[in-house]
Amino acid sequence: SWSLRFLALLGALAMITIAVLGFLHDVLMFKWISAIFEVYIFILAVVMIILEYGRSLSFFSKLEATVYKHALFVKYVWGRGVLYFIAGTLTIALDHLVALIVGGYVCLVGILFILVGRSTAKKLANARRSAVTPEQLQEKFAIADLDGKGALSKEQFGRLITEDLGLDLTRREVESAFLQLDCESRGRVSYESVLKWWKDDADMGDYEMV
Repeated sequence: SWSLRFLALLGALAMITIAVLGFLHDVLMFKWISAIFEVYIFILAVVMIILEYGRSLSFFSKLEATVYKHALFVKYVWGRGVLYFIAGTLTIALDHLVALIVGGYVCLVGILFILVGRSTAKKLANARRSAVTPEQLQEKFAIADLDGKGALSKEQFGRLITEDLGLDLTRREVESAFLQLDCESRGRVSYESVLKWWKDDADMGDYEMV
């Protein structure tokens, strides 16, 4: 029942632990190739944390903008899933039991991101074909915006699409939909972002996580 972001965070922290301890050991043993692999794994783990919790950690905020600028594919839920799967395979390549367990876990998290993102995409694509007009959507958005901030939190967004719009989404699918609209982890989605998605004919799985 844990959130996708928390599952990714656990994997990233485990990767950092393996990378740091392994790097120190391999440098002392003059195993330079393994040490280089561990540097890559450490960097990927930090990127994972930036992508999922960058806005919550002020010292990562500038790095977050840099990541989005130079790696556009991570603006999509499936893109993050692919990145996490690659990070997992690199960890497995360290070729010891703990790395195999951690790497396998991170690969599974990556696959979960991809599958949940695609499942959500299909359901939301069907929702766009419903009879809800932009005016009705704006009215429902205003009702969901209980604190009047002009943007919805994840909980408010979840109520909008499951209760007000009647979509049959699981908790993780709601989280995936929110991630797709809140790519820069601001913690809220605006009406303009929701309306842009609602009027977009493209598949939601290829839609930017604003």
